[in-house]
Amino acid sequence: MANRLDSLLDAWRSDPDANWVLAVIASVEGSAYRKSGAMMLFHPSGPSLGMLSGGCLEADLRRQAQKALAGNCAVLGRYDARDETDASYRLGCGGLVDILLLPLTATNQQLQFAAMSDALASGNGGFWCLVLPQNRVSADNLRAHFYPDADAPFPAADFSRPGRLMLNPQSGSQQSELLVVPVRPRPHLAIFGGGMDARPLAQMARQLEWRISIVDPRTSYARPCDFEGCELLKAEADALTPDFLASIDMAVVMHHSLELDAAILPKLSPLPLTYLALLGPRHRGEKLLKTAALRWDDFCCLPASPAGMDLGGELPADIALSILAACQASLFGKSSSVGKFKSGGLA
Repeated sequence: MANRLDSLLDAWRSDPDANWVLAVIASVEGSAYRKSGAMMLFHPSGPSLGMLSGGCLEADLRRQAQKALAGNCAVLGRYDARDETDASYRLGCGGLVDILLLPLTATNQQLQFAAMSDALASGNGGFWCLVLPQNRVSADNLRAHFYPDADAPFPAADFSRPGRLMLNPQSGSQQSELLVVPVRPRPHLAIFGGGMDARPLAQMARQLEWRISIVDPRTSYARPCDFEGCELLKAEADALTPDFLASIDMAVVMHHSLELDAAILPKLSPLPLTYLALLGPRHRGEKLLKTAALRWDDFCCLPASPAGMDLGGELPADIALSILAACQASLFGKSSSVGKFKSGGLA
């Protein structure tokens, strides 16, 4: 899978001199599969990365990308599903979607993809700002800017989601409009414990294209063959660096060892996590905090104990799904209910 912006940038980095074409949703009226600012990439040899619809538009977008590449110009595609009698693209969402196809060239500095990629690789965010072009404008005249968070020429809080910004034209110049897209590092999920039941959790999280770290100091746990694509740290709690801890967005504590679980809690308690889960029933959570000499209100992020949302089920994959659902809800500020599993074997 390669749908997140950072995944697209990783793919672009693998062949930056190719004649890529960027497809970006410029505007949406009504309902649509994805919203303004969503992107996908087309490689000249054929492969595409990302999705802007549920498969309804991608074949036509490929044709439009070829036109943009052949003409070395911006191409605007408009897809209107408001008329339910028109089955041209079978969008199914009932909205109007404008999508720009933009060649990435040396002259237009690949629309600042390198700057975005460098920022994300360093764990930093910012804002990608595309000067919205007219249809058929030369690719050489396309312009985009990347602003690190601290350098944004507008209040960052105004663009927690993609939006538009009208530029104040200088004397005698034409008014222009920016598409502003917030750029954020991929969410970082740290799983403390590399046992068998951590495997489905890590595998599902990989499908979400998150950064996944498995932390377990034990020799026979957190083996590379069981956690492909994950960062493995064979480290005790005291050996974890401040930079690593500060990078975590969500954490699940599941060593199945009271000693190891308790050792990591003082490291996690001051972190501004969006979600923190303690695997096992509530009474084990109470015992765990007592062992760590902590209280529930000592945590910046109140631990979920038991972990996850109440989706039902007791198998490892069921529990993994419930935990990831709670993690996803936390990232977007959605409420979640704590699940209770009837199996006593969660501890």
